Amino acid sequence: MSSQKIDFTRRLLGLLSDPVFIRYTNILGEPNFFTIVGRSHFERWHSCFIGWLLDSNGTHLLSDYVIKRLLLLLLDDRCLKPSGQAVAALIQILPTLEFESLEVVPNENNSTEIHVGNVGRFDIYATGKLSNSDGNFQNINIVIELKIDSKIRGDQSQKYADWLIKNYPDDLNILIYLLPNLLTTPKATVGDARWFCLDYQILHDRLLLPILGHPNLNERVKPFIIQYIKNLSVRYRGIKMAITDEEKQLAITLYDKYRDVFDSIFDALQSASVIEESVSGADSTGRLYDKMAVKIDEKIFVGVDVKDLFKQVLEYLVDTNKLSNFKFPWGTSTKRYIVTNVEPPIHPSGRNFFVPVGYEGFTMEAHYSRNRAIKVLDSLCTYIQLEFELVEV
Repeated sequence: MSSQKIDFTRRLLGLLSDPVFIRYTNILGEPNFFTIVGRSHFERWHSCFIGWLLDSNGTHLLSDYVIKRLLLLLLDDRCLKPSGQAVAALIQILPTLEFESLEVVPNENNSTEIHVGNVGRFDIYATGKLSNSDGNFQNINIVIELKIDSKIRGDQSQKYADWLIKNYPDDLNILIYLLPNLLTTPKATVGDARWFCLDYQILHDRLLLPILGHPNLNERVKPFIIQYIKNLSVRYRGIKMAITDEEKQLAITLYDKYRDVFDSIFDALQSASVIEESVSGADSTGRLYDKMAVKIDEKIFVGVDVKDLFKQVLEYLVDTNKLSNFKFPWGTSTKRYIVTNVEPPIHPSGRNFFVPVGYEGFTMEAHYSRNRAIKVLDSLCTYIQLEFELVEV
């Protein structure tokens, strides 16, 4: 065996036996209450837990701090903002926001979700009365919808928004969608432009962690919040909803110490074309995926997998001259193109396209996981100025 191979083997063994690496692997496999009872990614449990946090009468003893913090979070740069006047209204009321009354369902004393006729059940529904400095009051209604691995339905998003605005036209109505992955706009993400959209990473960073540091937090319930935070970092069917600060710090420490090992592994995986997640029709659990469907420029495309979907989209974009006024090759990073009109199709890194889909002189890279592929199409449509929406079939 060459000295170079021996040196790499020693470095790899050093990584595997490093206490920091062992700590990191322990974190990834650490149990929490939600996984123990088999409810780690049940949306009902998430809505009940978040409803408890938002309830000003909750046993966390934080009063209305959490719901105020959530409303402030809607102005964060990472939150997708809706159309309409909701953003302007929040900017106006937040500096002096005071709740005269507030009711949140579900809460720890009432776990029943609000059900509205033919509209559906709201995951979390909050209604209250705001007081301002001039002594006047304003009603506020908040609908929160949560998704983890279930499908986003655009008709559901529209139906909820229509009902709220129709029934309470004079109130301040806030629609919030919480989900693992965000696209570029609320319309593209949930099928309706009237929603604020947050992912669980933002929830972790800007809501849950500040709660843990609040001086009024009931110490007896603090472990529950810590357990929920740990649960967000559990990977489930390919979904990891949040990365904790401890994971980030340990990963940086390990990379700084074993950069050569990680870089060698990365290069090997990239060379073998497996650096992206699987593009097959089943995940590691064997669960078959449904078809993929998107709406672009009011036209719906349905594919059995990423390659099939990209082929249909590329043919449409070329046949309708949607690409003619834009510069190509184009991509969202300096290492990888999404679309090129150069032959042969090569990424900026010098590597060939892994899964090329070609049509009439244009080629798209189709080597993406399903979630990443949707984001790629969304970014492409933003670049060529077309409406994009994820739809259900």
